[in-house]
Amino acid sequence: MFSNKIITFHTVIFLLTLITKSIFGDDVPSFYWNAFTEACTKKGLHIDIEKYGIIANTNQKFEGENIVIFYEKNVGLYPYLKYINSTHNEYFNGGIPQNTNISAHLFKLRQDISKIIPNPDFDGVAVIDVEEWRPTYDSNWGKKRIYREESLQHVLTRFPYLKRNQAIKIAKQEFDEAAYNFLMYTLKECQIWRPKAKFGFYSLPICDESGLTRNSTFCYPEHNNKLISLLKHTDALYPSAYLYPGRPLEVARLYVKDVLSETKRLNDLIVEEGYKKKEIYVYHKFELDPYNEKIEEIQYYDEGTLDVTIKQTIDFGINNIILWTTSKNILKRCQYIRNYVEDLLGPYIKKLIKSYIL
Repeated sequence: MFSNKIITFHTVIFLLTLITKSIFGDDVPSFYWNAFTEACTKKGLHIDIEKYGIIANTNQKFEGENIVIFYEKNVGLYPYLKYINSTHNEYFNGGIPQNTNISAHLFKLRQDISKIIPNPDFDGVAVIDVEEWRPTYDSNWGKKRIYREESLQHVLTRFPYLKRNQAIKIAKQEFDEAAYNFLMYTLKECQIWRPKAKFGFYSLPICDESGLTRNSTFCYPEHNNKLISLLKHTDALYPSAYLYPGRPLEVARLYVKDVLSETKRLNDLIVEEGYKKKEIYVYHKFELDPYNEKIEEIQYYDEGTLDVTIKQTIDFGINNIILWTTSKNILKRCQYIRNYVEDLLGPYIKKLIKSYIL
């Protein structure tokens, strides 16, 4: 009985959202819920996000009829490395894209697609979230530098007589080509099997909060330009503008602005190449530190932070927002999230939507 009520209410809200869109156009903001709060409902702590106009899957399932996300484990035979120590990295599915068996990968991917999106007519948001390595050799810095190192070793094992700079040049070329092929084959296979879905890659363009120390922007235009050959084939763009503790609000505002501007810049370049302009869905959190083990100390976005994230996104002209939080400790966090949604987030979003309708 309880489940049927949720389904009925969700259906009504979703239909109202569609009707509103058809009457008022795409200027009306859409908010998607991409959080594992189905666990809260099962616990008896249902978070009533639907009444605020937030679009969720039935019973707030993480994978459903409106939004799905493909993590690495569900993207065929996604290759990745696990750092063990300074001299050893463990290989999974070949470790680096150069070692991928594309045929085996696509076979597994088709199974994953059927499992995660059983409905062949699914026309919702479909996010491919692969973050272990970035699409180009040069953009794998920090902890991802191991992909450069293993790619270099992959060359030197075959050509031990090469000088290091020669080997790096080959490693770069091989990685970039293999990474592009892996991601392109993956994208195309998804689009073939679920042609109505809006497939795209999570957190591209490349931006981060430390980017300003390396550039005059929080994003990396020289790296992002190389992504156009891939992104122009997607159905949508899914940039991420997550905030973290310890940043002044003005810095946060500038960071979000840079993410939005860089995404628009890439979209414009895609159009210049003769491809269709992509829909943009911006990923936002609503907690600064959702991984904090001390649940009661988790910092939620206050109204000022919601202004520099959600409102700034809408004011920029991007009207699709995806709200995300980790599944870590979710059962312990249900009540806190529900209180936050009811006290601030829900009314804030409802007011924003209403302002575009009236």
